[in-house]
This record gives sequence, C-alpha cells and structure tokens, in this order.
Amino acid sequence: MARLPLHLNTRTFTSHLFFGPYIFIPLIGGLTWLGGILALLLLWVTDGKPRYRGDEASVVFISDVGAVHKTLFIVICSVTAGCYVLSLFAERWLRHIDRLPVDLRIREKIFDWLAICFGIIGSAALILLSVFDTFNHSTVHWSMTLVFIVGIALSAIFQAGEIWSLHKDHPDRKSLLRNSIYKLIVVGFAVACAICFGATYAVCGGDAIAKGSRSASTCNRITSVAAAFEWTIAFILVFFFLTIVADLWPAGKSSARYMRRLARWQEKHGEGDDFTGRRAFAEYPERWEGRYEGMRQAMYERNTGQEKAPRDSMASGAPMVNSSGPGMGSTPPNGYAAPAANGVAYPERARV
Repeated sequence: MARLPLHLNTRTFTSHLFFGPYIFIPLIGGLTWLGGILALLLLWVTDGKPRYRGDEASVVFISDVGAVHKTLFIVICSVTAGCYVLSLFAERWLRHIDRLPVDLRIREKIFDWLAICFGIIGSAALILLSVFDTFNHSTVHWSMTLVFIVGIALSAIFQAGEIWSLHKDHPDRKSLLRNSIYKLIVVGFAVACAICFGATYAVCGGDAIAKGSRSASTCNRITSVAAAFEWTIAFILVFFFLTIVADLWPAGKSSARYMRRLARWQEKHGEGDDFTGRRAFAEYPERWEGRYEGMRQAMYERNTGQEKAPRDSMASGAPMVNSSGPGMGSTPPNGYAAPAANGVAYPERARV
C-alpha cells in the first residue's frame, strides 16, 4: 500500500484543515491567549518592570498590565472567550451527529450541557474583567476574576466527567480515557494554583504596603508570590485548550468527504482495480463506493458503541454488509443504515 498523502493522513493538521477544521477553534483560542499573555509580560519587562501604583508589589498582576494596555487586553480576552464557547458547542454538535463518540447515557449529556453553561458564564466574566479594569473598577474586576476562575474550572471538571463516562461506554476508544486524565491533571494543577493565589492575595489584600503586623517588605514578597501564581494559572489555560483540541481530533476521520476520498485513494493504490484516467472514479463508482459505505458503517458503529463489524474490514477495504441481511435492519435516527448485500446505498446524511 502506498503512503497516504498529507491531506488524507489524519495524524496531520493538513488533513484536518480539509476534513476536520473544528480543531482550529480551540487552537486559535489557545494561541491567542498564549500570545496575549506573553505580549503583556514582554510589555511589562520592556517598560522596566514598573510598579504602576505605589502599593503594587515587585511582580505585578496580569490585571495591572492589562489595565495599562486595556485595548490589547480586551481583544485577547474577547477572542479567547469566543473560541472557548464555540469549541464547546462544536463538540456538542459533533457528538450529536455521530462524528465523535456519542453520549449514550443521560448523565453524559447533563455533564456536557453543564460544561457549556459554566463555560459561557466563565467566558462572559473574562470579557467583563477586561472591560472593568482593576484601576478604575477594582471591586467589579476582582469579582469577575473570581467568577471566571470558578466558571472555567467547573466547566473543565464537567468536561472531564463526560469524557470519563464516555470511556466506559466506548472502551475501545483509548483516547477518551487519556483525554479525561489529561483534563483532570490540568484542572487539578490550575485549582491548586488558584487556591494558593487566593490565600497569598488575601494575606495583604494584594498590596505591598504594611498590613497589621506585617511589614511592607513582607507584604511585597507575599503579594509578588500571589502575582506569580496568577501568571501561572494563565499559562495553564493554554494546556486546557490543547485538551479540547484532542477531544475534537477524531472528527477528522469521521467526515463523509474524508471517507469518500480515502476509499477512492485505497482503490486506486491498493489491490483493487487499477484506475487510470481523470474520469475513472466517475465512470466506475461501484468499485470504490463499497469501501466508502463500509467505512461509514464501521465509523457509525464505533461512535455509537456498537462496533459489530470486524475492524480489519476497514483496513482491507472490503465492503461491509449488515449481518441481518438486506431489508432487515432499521435506519438509525442519524441517517446511517447498513449497506445492503446487493450494493444499494443507504440514505446519506449531509456532513462536512
């Protein structure tokens, strides 16, 4: 078998650009957030690491730099929030149309919708905390910061719960278990840093001036540690976006267009009929359509937890037929149906 071209190799970003572009939504969000945080950090360093106010610590908070460069901060937060919400809805839609392993239990759908709801709340808070800066609206800003951290944390926890539950219904999909563990590790680390941030921030109220029995130098060190934890949490969010990319990655190989292209390529370069000429596939569609129908049926059964057909059928390219015989199976609600033994195609659902 010849080597797959880049646009058909689902291990590459090139293939997803054509058949599974959904992964680029969280990818853009993560890169925007990473680039934005690095830009704010670089601006602060190139300015000479200033203390924008007299009561600030040696290490300033992201909010302080964001308040000085407010337009940039609003753009960063708005793009990141938008990409996160769109990523959640993309995953929900792909599971609904069987492009990803489907939710077979009510609790999985509940987890998914709770993740979306808390994600929307956290994303809205992210935009609001950038609009109401810490210098002019301190109370609103830090309140929204708390809502953002709690909202995104709960959203991530429910996502991890859904993926973990899906793994039990789809034990053959090892990526589900792996992704849920990654999410829990990232979320656990972020929550631990958030607790440390809250504890150190509360000691001196986020200021570097003397408070009670604590001297100004002591508060400066403690508040600087709190700021360092805030920067750390911001960078952890990038890794969480990568876990969403991993969740959406399998959608590239479940695209109907991808399976048609792959079936044609396999028939042309495999052990089947030798195709020549630019109109060969159009003139002899029956030679590759069996492969395509078999791939679709196998992918449907795998995503819905059935997996009745042997896996080597997809690898060999042999058409798969319904074991119950033609005309004996019922059409699933998503439009799939097992191909009949006589090669008659089942109703196809429009897919991207």
